[in-house]
Amino acid sequence: MIDDICGLALDDRANLDAEMTALVKGIEKKYGFIPHFVRLFATDNQRLRAFMGQYMELMRRDSGLTPLEHEMIALVSAATNGCVYCTAHHGALLRGETGDALFTEYLSRNYRLAELTPRQRAMLDFTVMVNRDAERITDEDRQRLRDVGFDDEQIYMICATAAFYAGANRLAQAVGLRPAAQYLEMYREPRPARRRAKA
Repeated sequence: MIDDICGLALDDRANLDAEMTALVKGIEKKYGFIPHFVRLFATDNQRLRAFMGQYMELMRRDSGLTPLEHEMIALVSAATNGCVYCTAHHGALLRGETGDALFTEYLSRNYRLAELTPRQRAMLDFTVMVNRDAERITDEDRQRLRDVGFDDEQIYMICATAAFYAGANRLAQAVGLRPAAQYLEMYREPRPARRRAKA
């Protein structure tokens, strides 16, 4: 049962194959604990494989988005949708990516107050549109992304990434997924930025 991390008493089917078992162990080694979203999806092999397949499509090396841009989209999507779990999770990851807790706080509350490049601001403005009212996105909105240097493949990946996390936010909210306390403590210490200056 995983009712200690969410509002559903899902049985753990204990049916992970060797690849998914190794994946979970690798994630646990990376974080020092098993994140609750992994515990949720790892209740069934097909469930975990389907989620990770979508995630790995977004993280492919030829995606055209940097790891920083990916996490910025993920965090602003979570903040836009008011997802407590995903804001805590991606807030920790973005602090780890940037070494900048204040920058991350702005993105988790109001990205418009953050120090952003024109490219980042356009990307996040578009991310909010995908999350709030994708039907109203026009050619002019997509052109604004081209104007700051994104090509159409990268624009597709912004759309796909924002839409993926919008769905993940809604699922986390609907099942009542609760963040692990460790997320609130991770990467809080000041340290040199690794990615932000390269964006």
